[in-house]
Order: sequence, then structure tokens, then C-alpha cells
Amino acid sequence: MKWLRHLPNTLTLINLFCGMMGVIAMSNALVITALILMGISLLADVFDGMLARKLGVADGIGVQLDSIADTVSFGVLPGMMIFYMGARYAGEFPNQQFIAVLAGLTVASAGFRLARFNVDTRDKKYFWGLATPAGAMLVAGYLWAQDAGRDFGLGVAEFPLIIVILPLFLIFAFHLPVKLPGLKSPKKVVMIPFLIVIAVVIGLFTIGPISITLGLLAYYLLGVLNLFFKFY
Repeated sequence: MKWLRHLPNTLTLINLFCGMMGVIAMSNALVITALILMGISLLADVFDGMLARKLGVADGIGVQLDSIADTVSFGVLPGMMIFYMGARYAGEFPNQQFIAVLAGLTVASAGFRLARFNVDTRDKKYFWGLATPAGAMLVAGYLWAQDAGRDFGLGVAEFPLIIVILPLFLIFAFHLPVKLPGLKSPKKVVMIPFLIVIAVVIGLFTIGPISITLGLLAYYLLGVLNLFFKFY
């Protein structure tokens, strides 16, 4: 059926649409709405490439469209979330102008990360640097925890400098050549993110949404440790 050929790009457009709607939601302090929209974008992002490969319809337009959609959903939207957390929880220091600059730099770093990914010739079985969807989930989990009142004293209100450290971490983590496993990695290696996902799911039912942020930090730390101990 010919219409199936358009399904991957349709999913990518859904990703883009939900990302933009999430930005609008965050600009109106609709946190839960924005989180749900980011979740839909993540699902669309997972399945668009998978379907394109399965249907044999991967093309240049799809690749470019995917990067544009991801820049909005996993760059601009988490940037808005960073700014919201700073404005909502940080108090007078750091000031909103400084947080806005950091949020903007995070978006720019994410956009550059996505552009670089398209031309990267390194082994595609691994991520080289933190993937933008992972960075977006890290931010979203932290925002969710604070909005739900389940940050266990680890929120921006208690430690305002976190809203400076978080975007700086993402700006560099997107580009540092840390080798991170993904779904295309060898079976023995793909167990690492699989086990982290299980731990995060268990954490959601015990400590709450902050487990998403902690799980992704653990995932990145394992990649850093791999630089020295060569687990994979």
C-alpha cells in the first residue's frame, strides 16, 4: 500500500507538532501537558526511523525532517523547561536573564549535536555523546519531580545552582566523545540501557519521576567509566 510509505514522515511531523505544542504549553506553565506532549514526541521519534528502515523508505528528506523535529522537541522544549524551572524555583539568583542565556545555549548545543549526528561517520551502533532525546528526558524528569513535589530536597528551590549546572552539563555532554550504548548496540551491550530502563520504571513506582533523571545520569556515568575501563 502506497500510503504506508508516508507513515514514517507523518510520525516525524507528529513529533514536530507535539514538540511545538509542548513549547506553547510551557510558555503557559502547563507542565503536565508539556510532559505528555514530549512523551508523544519520544514515541513518534522511536517509531519513525524504525518504520522507515522496515519499509525501505529511508531518504534524505526524512533524515533532515527528523533533525528539525528533534531540535524542537528535544532542544527547544527542554530549553523552555530549564528556563521555567529557573524562573519558578530559583528565586533571585541566578537571575532570569542568565538562565535564559543558558537555556538558549542548550538549544543551540542540541541543534549542533543533531546536525553533527547526520554526518558522523563513527560506528552507528553507539551514541557518541549524549543523545538529545536522552537529554530531554533528563530535564523532563527533573521538572516533573519538582512539579509533583517529589524531588526529595534535590530541587532548584533548595539548590539554585543546579539550574546552572544542568544546562552546562547538557551543553558539553551532547558533544564529548563518550561512547554510549543504544538499541542498535550488540546484544551484550544493549543490556545496559535495558537494565537502566527497568530500574527507572521501578523507581517511578517508588521514588517517583526523579528516577528518570537519576537513571540517565547513571547511564552517562557508565559511559564515562567506559573511557577508562572499556566495558564495551
